[in-house]
This record gives sequence, structure tokens and C-alpha cells, in this order.
Amino acid sequence: MLFLFKIKINPKKFLYLMGLVVVANLLFFPRQALLVQNSEERSDQQISNQDEQLTNDIKQQIDEKGKKIEELQQQIDQYNQNIATKQKEQASIENEISMFDDRIAKKNLNIEAQENLIEKLTLEITDLETKISDKEDEILSEKDDLSDMIRKMYEYDQKTYLEVTIGNNNFSEYFTQLKYIEQLEKSTKDALDHLKTLKSTLEGQKENLDGKKKEVEAEKTKLEGERSELEGEKTYKDQLLFDTKLDEAKFQQLIEQVRQEEVLTNTEISNLTQEMQQRLSNEDFVGLGGDIIQGNATLTWPINPKYGISCGFHCADYPFKKWFEHSGMDTRTPQGTPIGAAASGYVVIAKDGGMGYSYILIEHGDGLASIYGHVSRIDVAPEQYVRTGEIIGLSGGMPGFPGTGKFSTGPHLHFEVRVNGIPDDPLKYLPAIL
Repeated sequence: MLFLFKIKINPKKFLYLMGLVVVANLLFFPRQALLVQNSEERSDQQISNQDEQLTNDIKQQIDEKGKKIEELQQQIDQYNQNIATKQKEQASIENEISMFDDRIAKKNLNIEAQENLIEKLTLEITDLETKISDKEDEILSEKDDLSDMIRKMYEYDQKTYLEVTIGNNNFSEYFTQLKYIEQLEKSTKDALDHLKTLKSTLEGQKENLDGKKKEVEAEKTKLEGERSELEGEKTYKDQLLFDTKLDEAKFQQLIEQVRQEEVLTNTEISNLTQEMQQRLSNEDFVGLGGDIIQGNATLTWPINPKYGISCGFHCADYPFKKWFEHSGMDTRTPQGTPIGAAASGYVVIAKDGGMGYSYILIEHGDGLASIYGHVSRIDVAPEQYVRTGEIIGLSGGMPGFPGTGKFSTGPHLHFEVRVNGIPDDPLKYLPAIL
């Protein structure tokens, strides 16, 4: 018997009815459909197991790389202790050569650790790419299910009140369907929430992936600088052996010569800086504009610091620390890199030392000056006005090249900041390295 009662039902409920039909179809599959579904599930499970095994393999390799890096760091720390001890010992050619043997060995370990770190990051990128691919597949699958459900909901929404009413044999069956519809509504909402979570997770993983890729590129650049520095330390050692022939007297003579050059250089810097400051205060020169203020100055990087800083202001790792403090900051950069003025100002000194030490000093006003050392080519002259970023010369630092001087262990720019003639930490005046 069919019931023909006219029941007023909210049209929204008919959207839910469609879901009931979908559930019913799922619950009452024909046997053949179930067999196909089971076969597909087994295939999907096999693929899932393979993906899980691959992920586990990658994670194991990542752990192994991490342990290797820790082992290398322990060896590096031991070399650091050896070097620190030798720096405190009395200066001798034997001690100097031994210390540089340790520095070269440490640099090789640094390079190996850097290579392992890059490999570890690359594995982490592979793992992230796999997870992202899985998430994208899961999102596509859920989108397909929701699209199919919406299509069926639309189809059932087109039915008339009469068709729906006569489709039920009794009130009990009718209200049972409504209960299923309410459950379906909750399931649909949960599915949509889950889809939003998947998308949010995917976006986070993609952002993490971009970060890892940038980190790899930065580490590769740093590795390039480490390798260049290694060649510099080897060249310095060979040059030292050539100059001294392991003769202690010749070595001590070399040290004394460099000490005297250091004193003369500092005296020259002090005298000429005072003279320039006096002339500026008397307004003999114009053009500074007062944009540099002592204690609150902002300079620009004279070269791109992407290769890293090999030795900072008064750094403990400075190989020549037993003779003089490191009054500036050494930034790794390939030989012949263009150098830009850190701020506008007047060139005080443009010292061409030939095969000795060459450098440029710029006075910026208010007692602030910058120095650029181991310059392989000079493009400015004393009393010349330069603007921020203007190219003033080319970097050097590779042992045996013009402008480097006797004590340098690889291509870099030695950069100093002086306030009223006193060296200060350049990082206090430069933008942070991103």
C-alpha cells in the first residue's frame, strides 16, 4: 500500500536524500562490483606498502647522514683544540707549518661535513616531495568523491514532493531515511573539514620544501667558498715553505717584516684620517650630506656575503692571532669580485702595495671610516668622492697575487670599520645576512 499523504518538507532535506541513495548504493553493491573494489584495494595497499618502504629507506639514509655529520664535527672540534693550543705556543716555523697542516685537515673535514649536509637536505627534499605527491593524490580523490556526491544530490533535488512521498512504503521507512540523511550531513561536513586540513598541510609542506631548496643552494655556495679557502691555505703553506726553506731565522725575519708593515699601515691610516677629518670640518670639501652619523650609521655590504664570513672581528680562529688581532671581518668571495663603497664619502688612501698589501680607506664623516683590504685592483684615487655602492676596486686575498700581502689564506675581502681611528665590529653597521 502506498501512502499519499501530503507532507511539507524543507527542500534542503531533499539534498540529504541523495546522500542516502549514495549510502544505499555503497551498502548494496552487486557482487561483481565488490570483487572489483577488493581488487583495487589490494592494488592500492601494495602501492601504499611500497611508498611506505621507500619513505622508511629515505628516513634511514637521513639518520645515517646526521650521524656522519656528528662524527665529522667531533673530529673538527678536536682539530680546533689542537690549533688553539698551537696558537698559544711560541712562534716557530715548525709550529706554523704544523698548525696549517691541522687547519688544512680541518678544512677537508669541513668540506666533507658540508657535502654530507647537502646530501641530507637533498634526501629531506625527496621525502617532502613524496609526501606532497601523496597529499595531492589524496586531495584529488576526496574532491572526486565530493564532486560525485554533489552531482547525485543535484539529481535527487530535482524530484517532486510526490515522487519522494510515494517512494516510501510507510512513515517508519521515511523517517529512517531522514535519520540517515542527518548522519550523511555530518559525514559530509567532516569530509570537507578534512579536505581543508589536507590543503593546509599541503601548503605547509610546500613552504617547507621551498625553504629546504633555498637552504641547499646556500650550503652549496658555502661549500664553494670552503673549497676555495682550502686551496688558499694549501697555497699559503707552500709559499711559506718556499720563502723560509724551513729556516727559523728567515721565518722570524718574515714575521718582523710583517709586524713593521702593520705598524706603518696603522700610522698612515691614523695620520691621513685625522687630516681628512680636519679638512672636512673646515668645509674644504662638500658632498657628504651628513647622512652618516657616528654610532647610528647604516652601511651597505661592499660585496655579497653569500659565501659566508671566514673570520670575524677579533675572531679566535684567526691564524695570525699571536702577532696581531684581527681588526676587521673577512668575507669569502672569488678573486676579482667588484667592491662597492659601503657608504658615500671621500677616498683617504688608495694604497697599491704591488705584491704586498693593498687597501682603500674611505672617510664618511663624523669620524666614521671604512677600509677594504687585500685589494687586487684599485679604481679610485685619494680625495675622490664616491657614492654608496660605487665600484672602487676588485677583491683579492689569494696568496701570491698582487695586493694580497704575506699573510692571507685565501680569496676574500678584509673589511674594517673605524670610529675616530679605532676599529669596531663591522657587523654592528651592516644589515643582517638573510
